[in-house]
Amino acid sequence: MVVGVAEDPVMSFTPKWRGAPPPASGVSLQVPQGCDIAPLDLTDPDHALRLKAFIWPEHTERFARLEAAIAAAKQRPPYLVQMNAADFVEDRLARPQAAGTTRVLMHSIVWQYLPDDQKQRISTAMEAAGAAATPEQALAWITLEADRTAMGHALRVRYWPGGEESRRLATAHAHGAWLEWLDEDP
Repeated sequence: MVVGVAEDPVMSFTPKWRGAPPPASGVSLQVPQGCDIAPLDLTDPDHALRLKAFIWPEHTERFARLEAAIAAAKQRPPYLVQMNAADFVEDRLARPQAAGTTRVLMHSIVWQYLPDDQKQRISTAMEAAGAAATPEQALAWITLEADRTAMGHALRVRYWPGGEESRRLATAHAHGAWLEWLDEDP
């Protein structure tokens, strides 16, 4: 099963699917942006080699994804700024939001690496922005992070207005080998 695929994707994840399919819905990314405290330039061969060194040798599919990302970055570099996560989130949430859009904070396998003060600042900023969200200017917080109770990684979402609690949508393998969609009521 492939969900939300672009017409000509640079790369795709095709995990072993478990459970019912998610609700059918289209997604269009308007201005994808990201941050890193020490971003690497995928177009620099030394930086690319450094990233390859972090992949376990037997993970050939992950090497292929990285090669695809490197090729894509040479065609169209990603919008990535050097900034810590809390500063980035606070800065982006302070900017005007177009009507009819949902602003999304999405992160995967990063929360465990952030200092507690940054986690608190991000949570506080998201709560404040969520309290101000409207149906015309909604807010979503999507995470794929370690979940020791599920012995895997949990895909969770909070959506405002009405995002008082996060909802677990799926459990997934950290490197995209499988995904188990949960068929639970909202």
